[in-house]
Amino acid sequence: MTAEDLVAQTILQGFDAQYGRFLEITSGAQYRFEQADWHGIQLAMKERIRLYDNHVGLVVEQLRCIRHDIDKESVFLQKVKERYTQLLPNYPRFEIAESFFNSVYCRLFHHRELNKKNLFVFSSQPAYRFAQAPRPLSRTFVIQSDLPALLQDILSRLPLRLPWQNKSRDIQFICQTLYAQFSHEELQNAVFHIANELFYRNKAGMDDW
Repeated sequence: MTAEDLVAQTILQGFDAQYGRFLEITSGAQYRFEQADWHGIQLAMKERIRLYDNHVGLVVEQLRCIRHDIDKESVFLQKVKERYTQLLPNYPRFEIAESFFNSVYCRLFHHRELNKKNLFVFSSQPAYRFAQAPRPLSRTFVIQSDLPALLQDILSRLPLRLPWQNKSRDIQFICQTLYAQFSHEELQNAVFHIANELFYRNKAGMDDW
């Protein structure tokens, strides 16, 4: 194994470790939201940021152990980037792996020589990979009878574990908002694409429409 290969694999392994811990923290998002643990949500957000920064620092220290003068060898890092790119064709999280590489580079070189030779300014992967998803990202709904019935169907499919406080009231609020923006005819002919995953942001659980 060449030094370039070793450094490239060390960076990717560092990203894998960071991403695994990120998933551990994120897995508790729904529980914290349903328990109204707003303080816990804020702590988790801070921990995710700290975690990323910490893993970038750990990888940088590993690389300096491998090559003491690595932060002075931009040409060497360009070769590492080539090797790193070769690890990504079958790698599922290639976009954020490229971002992690950029973070490591910036930490090593103190944000100097920021150009496409040294960084992933554009992704190294072909365009078709961006269109691929391991599973469907959304479901499609159309109005069969009326808008409230459609919303009842959509909301009943949400993976929430607590009972709804007042679903009829919330359906009415959604209807009022939609009718304020669109005509009845537009809504009757609309196609609704609903994200399969809920996104939790502070006190909000969002399902993209």
